[in-house]
Amino acid sequence: MRILKTICLLSLLSFLSITTGSCTKDPVITDQTYIFKQAYCATVTVGGVVGLAEKCYKIGDIVSGKEITSGKLTIRIAEHSTLNDGPPSSASYQEFLDVPLNYLEVLK
Repeated sequence: MRILKTICLLSLLSFLSITTGSCTKDPVITDQTYIFKQAYCATVTVGGVVGLAEKCYKIGDIVSGKEITSGKLTIRIAEHSTLNDGPPSSASYQEFLDVPLNYLEVLK
């Protein structure tokens, strides 16, 4: 009986060490600075009575953001406020914009 308990304990410890050792940390995604090499416009949600607006960038405009999804850069276009807390409403607005990377190049 004692041998069986020892085998079970060793099996459990080796399982835990294998599963813990195989875990990797997620890569840290940092902001990078980009410059627009082509003009880009998108319709964004501004909330309230207005509803929608056109957000445009010209060639040479500089932004910083994170490439979270492959092929797109996520940039912040508005600061977060309590209006965006909770469920979506007519007062909610868009905080982020995904821009295809082919409109941008990394600013060095």
